[in-house]
Amino acid sequence: MINTRTLAVFAALLVVGGLTAQVGAVPGVTAQQESPSEQAGNTGIAVDSLTAPESVAPNSTADVAATVTNNENTSVTESVAFRFDGAVVDRTLVTLEPNETTTVQFSTDTTGIEPGDYRHGVFTSDDGQVAEITVSDSFTLESLDAPTSATAGDNVTVDATVANPNAFNTTQTVEFRLGGQPLASESVSLDANESTDVTFTVDTTSVEPDTYIHSVFTRDDGAFDEITIESATDTPEEPTEDETEEPPANETEEPTEDETEEPPAN
Repeated sequence: MINTRTLAVFAALLVVGGLTAQVGAVPGVTAQQESPSEQAGNTGIAVDSLTAPESVAPNSTADVAATVTNNENTSVTESVAFRFDGAVVDRTLVTLEPNETTTVQFSTDTTGIEPGDYRHGVFTSDDGQVAEITVSDSFTLESLDAPTSATAGDNVTVDATVANPNAFNTTQTVEFRLGGQPLASESVSLDANESTDVTFTVDTTSVEPDTYIHSVFTRDDGAFDEITIESATDTPEEPTEDETEEPPANETEEPTEDETEEPPAN
């Protein structure tokens, strides 16, 4: 007959050997198993952020950047990997001092990749960030309609028609610029071969009077036009009633009899 003490010793040997055992029925013995992060060793390098385009053209390249930080109290050297659709595309070796942050950059080639939506991300051994990217043709700009002049302080309305040439739904950014500076943008989702109007309303209060080139851009297409911002001229005010009233009566009264009598005869 095996007594309780023998069972306890046997269970302890199983735990030391790294095996998983159901030994809760034996008093004083607890089975423990290391978590995956404990088995791998927590390096403390975290992926804080991931920056990448939302869409990219076929047969081109997409640039991806990630910010990583060493949260350990010691210097850490680790491989940081970039994965596209699950597969490792690139790796870079990073050495960080305690609490140090750096930016790692990767580039992926879309040559031979079928148009569509894909997941990609940047990973360390214990952390990672994931995003989506669409391999697609750019929205096309079909038309651009805007006034040729406006008065400083007015709101200017710019209308553009964009179309999705892809055979699937996708989302891309449409942007308005004035004098080269981006002033407004809108994220536009279109079904396959669908088109839509995008309207930008621009406040010209802070725009100096001048003639500017303005533009509407999709990812790879766009159009330019010209607009003149004119100075707001001050309209002279009409005189008030007080300013136009007749002078007081005593200023225009007829001369008295004494003032108009003939001089005495010699």
